[in-house]
Amino acid sequence: MIEYYKGLYGLGLLLRVHGSPLYKAAIPGAVAAAIYLIIVYRWIREEDAGAFNHPYAVGVLVTSVSFLIVFRANNAYQRYWEACGAVHHMMSKWLDAVTHTGCYHMQCKHYDSIKPPSYFDHPDLNRHRLTRDRECISQMTPHSAQDAKSLRLRRRVEKSIEYVQSNKKRDTAESIIRNSPGQDPPIYQSHGFNHQLMGPARLDGGWGSLFPDEIDGPKATHYKFGSDDTTGPPIGFDSTRGGRTHSLFLQELAHLASLCVAVAFCTLRGGGDVEGMESPVDIYRPGEPWPEADPDKLPMEVRDFMGWNWTWIRNMKYWCGFTRTPSARARHNASRPMLVIGGVSANEIAFLQKARGPSAKVTLAWCWLSEFIIREQLAGTLGKVGPPIISRIFQFLSDGMIYYNHARKIMYIPFPFPHAQLSAFFVLIMVPTIPLLMGQFTNYPWLGATLTFLTVTCLVGLHEVARELENPYRNMPNDIPLVTMLAMFNESLITMYAGYHPDHYWDDQVSKLNMRDSNGELNNTASPVSMEPTTQAKPSTEQTASGIDAPQSADGSMTNAHLLEMIKKQSQEIERLKGLIEPNVVIEPDGVSLTIDTSVRPLRSPLRTVGPGVSLMVDTHGDTMQVPLATV
Repeated sequence: MIEYYKGLYGLGLLLRVHGSPLYKAAIPGAVAAAIYLIIVYRWIREEDAGAFNHPYAVGVLVTSVSFLIVFRANNAYQRYWEACGAVHHMMSKWLDAVTHTGCYHMQCKHYDSIKPPSYFDHPDLNRHRLTRDRECISQMTPHSAQDAKSLRLRRRVEKSIEYVQSNKKRDTAESIIRNSPGQDPPIYQSHGFNHQLMGPARLDGGWGSLFPDEIDGPKATHYKFGSDDTTGPPIGFDSTRGGRTHSLFLQELAHLASLCVAVAFCTLRGGGDVEGMESPVDIYRPGEPWPEADPDKLPMEVRDFMGWNWTWIRNMKYWCGFTRTPSARARHNASRPMLVIGGVSANEIAFLQKARGPSAKVTLAWCWLSEFIIREQLAGTLGKVGPPIISRIFQFLSDGMIYYNHARKIMYIPFPFPHAQLSAFFVLIMVPTIPLLMGQFTNYPWLGATLTFLTVTCLVGLHEVARELENPYRNMPNDIPLVTMLAMFNESLITMYAGYHPDHYWDDQVSKLNMRDSNGELNNTASPVSMEPTTQAKPSTEQTASGIDAPQSADGSMTNAHLLEMIKKQSQEIERLKGLIEPNVVIEPDGVSLTIDTSVRPLRSPLRTVGPGVSLMVDTHGDTMQVPLATV
C-alpha cells in the first residue's frame, strides 16, 4: 500500500513513479502523440484529407471503448473495497472470539484472590453517595483565557492516549503542573459530595497478588513494583520485567490466534497456490516499529533481497510486469514474512506442510484454535460462564472463516477473462485511433499532440488502475498491507495480558465520607466502609430510629457522646413500644432490653429498635426466650 501526502492541490502525488498508473500509461500516450504528428506532417499534407472529414465513426468507437474501460475500473474498485472489508471482518471476528475467551478465563476460580471487589457484594455502598467519576468538571473550568490555554497545553500531553514523544511539549506540560498545584486537589468535590470510590492504582493489573507467598516479595508481569510507569515511554503488556511470565493459557491463546491469522494472510498473498513457493512465517517482537506498508520504505537489505537495487531497475520491472511473476512473488513473500506471537515450532510447520492447499492450511490452524478453546472450557478454564455464552465464541470463529473465504474468493477468482481480453485489445486500438480523431478537431499540431497524449493516457491509465485493484492481495505496491495489519492484530492480542482494570480496586476502608444529617447539612465525620464481600446487604454504619446514619470514629468505635445519645433514643423507642403491647412488659434497669410475656395475649405489632445490644425477652407459656431486636 502506498502511503502518500496530498499536499497543495495534490501536487505531492505527482512525484511517485513506482506503482503509479500515470507514468505507466504515459508510454502509450507518448506513442499516440508521435502517431498524431506523423499523420499531420506526413499523411494529411501529402495525401487527400477527404477521408478524415467525417470523424463521427471514430468518435463512436472511442465512446464505446470508454464505457468498456470504465465498467472494468468500477468492478475493480468494488473488488478492492470488498477485499479490504473481508480482511477486516475476518480479523474482527477472530479477535472478538479470542478476547471474549480471555475475559471469561479471568473469571475462573483460580483468580478469586486477585479479582477486584464486586458491586453486587457491596450494595451498601450506594448509601454513601460515592462517585465513580475520574475527574471533576469544576476543576476543568478555566477562569480566564490564560487558564484555558494552560489547561489545553497540559491535557494535550497528560490525557493523550498516545505517548507524546516531543520533549518540548512534555516539559511545557510539567511546568504548568508545577506552577498550578492548586488545580489538582486530592479530594473530589462535586454537588456537595467529596469522595470517589477509588483506591490506589493497581498498575500490575492484579497479577502481583496471584502468588502472595513469594519469598522476595510480590511479582507481577508487565509492571515492576517500586517503579514509576508514569515517567518515560510506556512499556508494553508483553513485558515480564515484574519478575513473572504471563498466564500460560493466555500465551497459548494469543499464539494460536496469531498463527491462524498469519496462515490466512500467507495464503491470501499467494503462498500455497503454487506448489513449492516459499511463504515463511517469523517470530513477532512486540514493541518494534510497525512493518512498513509501503514497499519503497523498506530497509535497504530487504529491497536488495527483492531485487530492487536501483530505482530505475525497479520501475522498469514494474512497467514491464516482471514484479508479478511467481518468482518475484516468492522473493517478496520471503523478504516480508508473516509474524506470529511466540514464533512457530518445527512441529507446527510440519503439520502445515502436510496440509495440501491454502484452504486446508487455514482450516488446520483454525481447528487448533477452536479445539484448544473447547478443551479448556470443558476443564473449567472459562469459569462458570454459561454454555449459550460460550457458543458465541464459536459463532465468531465461524464468521471469521466465512469472511476468509470471501477474501479467498477475490484472490483466487480473477476478473473474467473475456472482459479482460476485450478491454486490453481495445485499449491498444485506442493508441492509433485517437490521433485520427484529434487530427480533425485541432488546427495546431502542438495542441493536437497534447490532447492526444492526455486522452490516451487517461484511457490507458483507467485500464491500469483496474488491473492494479482487481487483486489487492498480490499487486504490490498497491496491495493491502497484510504484514502491517497482522502486527496490529498481534498487539491487540497482547492486551489480554493487561489483567484487570487498574481503577477497579478499592481501599480496604473508604474514608473521608461527607455524609448529610437529617437537616441536610454536611457531616464531616469520617465513616469507614468495609470492602470485604458480604452474603447479603448489611449496613456498614448504624442507624437511629429516625433512619439517620450514626457516625462512628475513624477506627470504627463509637465515641461516648454518640453512645449516650443512642441510649437516650433507645429509651424513647422503648417507651413508644410500651404503648403497642400489653401491659405485662418488664423493662430491665439497664434500659437497653425488655421482657414481654405473651402467654396472655400476643403482640399486636412488630417491635423495632435502633442500636446494638438491645434484646427482647419473650415468655411463651413458661419458656423464656431472649432474641435481639431487628435493627433498621
